[in-house]
Amino acid sequence: MKPVAGATVRALLCVVALIRPASAQLSVSGTGLVSVVEHRVNAGNRVEQSSGTTFGGVGRLGIGSVLELTFQAASGELTADSAGADDRNLAEAEFRAAVLAVPWLALYAGVGVRSYATTFARQRWISSRLGAEARLAFVGGALRSVVRFELLPTVSVSGLEKPNRALAAGAGMEWRIGILTASILYSLERYDFPLARDVTRHEQLSALTAKLGLGLGSRE
Repeated sequence: MKPVAGATVRALLCVVALIRPASAQLSVSGTGLVSVVEHRVNAGNRVEQSSGTTFGGVGRLGIGSVLELTFQAASGELTADSAGADDRNLAEAEFRAAVLAVPWLALYAGVGVRSYATTFARQRWISSRLGAEARLAFVGGALRSVVRFELLPTVSVSGLEKPNRALAAGAGMEWRIGILTASILYSLERYDFPLARDVTRHEQLSALTAKLGLGLGSRE
């Protein structure tokens, strides 16, 4: 846990060090979300699959025209869809600091925590995240497409070795009409673990997420 937290703190400090707000103008948004989630684990001789719906919220604070601070949390029940899988509860939260290098490109660093809980055990994940998000506006800025890519340089998983490779990506659309905001986003996370007991483990989490909320200020 300490290496993950230390790397994330250093990344966040680097992000904040780049910020030179031109003014103290603030923008605030609060959003509710619902996600249809699928979790897959390929442990060599079988694929375990579960799916379900999670509910949560997002809070975002914009400072000046270049800095965004975002906190997101969600939880829900995933039901086993294959033999060998177990019903489980998914809970997750993420904090992110982003710099708008140009109006259409955000560079960010963050930390995420996640847990999968079954009747018998709980598995905890902690990860640092570095990414870029392109935001291309249409219709006078009321509509924009969103494409993001993330590297997860440090990942800690209870009961498992850290993955050799961890990546995430997403794409979707966002709308804003007055203070009302809405969006839909598909996201995918992929984790490849090292060989253990002659088995290579691959794990992925995908989600289709819809959000609806209110935004106050010059931008969401």
